[in-house]
Amino acid sequence: MYWYEHNNSEICNSVVDLVSKLQQDHSERIQSNLEFMRMYGQKNYTQLGTSGALFKGQQAGMRFNPNVMRLNVAQSQVDTISSKIGRNKPRPLYLTRQGDYMLRRKAKRLGDSMEGLFMEQKLYGLMSRVFTDACVQDLGVLKIFRDGDKIRTERVFSNHLFWDLDEALYAEPRSMFQKMEMHKSSLIHMFPEKSQQIEASGIQDSYSQESDYEQELTDCYEGWHLPTSEESDDGRHVICLDGVTLLDEHWNYDRFPFVFLRWSDAPLGFSGTSLVEQLEPVQREINSLLIRIQQSMALMSSPYFFVPIGSKVSPNHLRNAPGTILMYAGQQPPVSYVPQAMSGEVYNHLDRLLQRAYEISGISELSATGRKPSGLDSGVALRIYTDIETERHMLTAQRYEQAFMDCAEWFMDLAEDIVEDSGSFSVRSMRKKGFDVSDFKDVRMAQEDYQLQAWPISLLPSTPAGRVQTVQELVNLGILDSKEQITKLLDYPDLSSVTHWMETAENDIEWRISKILDDNEYIAPDPLMNLELAKSRMQLAYLEARQQGVEQEKLDLMLTFVTQAQGMLNVANASQAEGPSPAQPTAQEIVAGLEQTGEASENVTEMTELETPMELSPEMDTEPPPETLPS
Repeated sequence: MYWYEHNNSEICNSVVDLVSKLQQDHSERIQSNLEFMRMYGQKNYTQLGTSGALFKGQQAGMRFNPNVMRLNVAQSQVDTISSKIGRNKPRPLYLTRQGDYMLRRKAKRLGDSMEGLFMEQKLYGLMSRVFTDACVQDLGVLKIFRDGDKIRTERVFSNHLFWDLDEALYAEPRSMFQKMEMHKSSLIHMFPEKSQQIEASGIQDSYSQESDYEQELTDCYEGWHLPTSEESDDGRHVICLDGVTLLDEHWNYDRFPFVFLRWSDAPLGFSGTSLVEQLEPVQREINSLLIRIQQSMALMSSPYFFVPIGSKVSPNHLRNAPGTILMYAGQQPPVSYVPQAMSGEVYNHLDRLLQRAYEISGISELSATGRKPSGLDSGVALRIYTDIETERHMLTAQRYEQAFMDCAEWFMDLAEDIVEDSGSFSVRSMRKKGFDVSDFKDVRMAQEDYQLQAWPISLLPSTPAGRVQTVQELVNLGILDSKEQITKLLDYPDLSSVTHWMETAENDIEWRISKILDDNEYIAPDPLMNLELAKSRMQLAYLEARQQGVEQEKLDLMLTFVTQAQGMLNVANASQAEGPSPAQPTAQEIVAGLEQTGEASENVTEMTELETPMELSPEMDTEPPPETLPS
């Protein structure tokens, strides 16, 4: 009988026995991860309890052999690649069917809400640490679970997870277990009806000293079994202690509540290959050479004195002090000799090992040291140099982005469960200048209506030189044609006080467009706004909305806005042509002129009831393009 087929009273013993057996099967993997952690962190992680959770012993967690010189190439490269990959901040992009405008707008709001959940969970910082775990250990693990009406995330030590190695030889296993030591008070808070059994439990660890602190901890086992198929009902989720079942429920998801991240996929098995594991042979040889060099320098770097017999030179006179006068008798004075500590080939071999280490990982030594190659001063050259390293780690970067998309899928499923149970789930929707609080039930979508895709937070280079160069190329190609667009893409914090006003005109028209499309609310053009920009942006928004099948009522509002903006421009141009000076008309003059010509109205209804048909400008007198215009 399989473990998930036992009844509620027997399943706890089945899980505990199975985890104990799997722990022995995973012993080699556990010790390897501890060795890689020791190599990366220069800490003694070897004296651990059998659960792999506690630091036992006097020297546990302390630096080992502090007097031995080491050059930690593995740590340098892990920190470098973590900084390169971890600076990316992917966000979910929900793609929908063409032609359905309302679905597209809801997908945009869902993406904003999911980005708000990312911020609330501090996911970018947490995932950066998980990526470092993947570089050091065989797996980087992030656990996502529901806590009442909230969603929680926590980083998990991969040595706490166990699965059947034979079952996962070619694919993911069907069952997985997590064993960790938890405070009894936390478990009592979660399961108050089992308080007596929890208090009586303890740690099954041969290293345990039975201290007062350790008596507050207990071994907690959690197991998952995935359903065999969508129609089957054999999925199961249990939380238990030794002899006590705390939770026993059906598991309806087709995946475990973890997001797994790997530096490199292993040829066989579920776990991956870490960067430290790839560098281990070179790092060990570097450590060996450095120890030999240190010993030789200590032995051979001190000078030796050859004193002839009978020269009557006192050894006390041979000291390391400036201005020492040494008296001697005889024809041969004392001779000092400083032998060569190590051969030059040893140092050359050390340099070659360092170079090979960077070649194995694909990380340049200049990146690890934070230096720029000499001669690369232009933005184009720096961008090309960065792209060479980026291509080397493209698969790793894609796995990092996919981890965020896996988190988004779990957030979506758990939020759906919370809405079904409690009726609502408040989320923060990120905006350009802040956030809004909305209910998830208003933005959720059916799974068949969208396709999830990773979207980088910025496609421009991160360095100021590269960003300026890229924006300059876009200007030369004619893609950018306004100061507002340029300042928005540069996005320099120290220039925000200046560029903020340049972006106001574009933000204002975008706000008016969103009011029409989202709230069916019309806000007329203002004489003080950039009327040319407003008319052009509204025309493009009209063409796009017509392709997406937006209601005719909203299309009429957009046409009304274009008509009013054009009327204001005509009045302004006429005032300039008739006036004695090229001075700009005031806002009151423009409004008065509109009232005289009948081109302004008190409300939208009057504008839509004009007797003369509206004449579209040349930009609008075209058929909609075959592809969707950018919003």
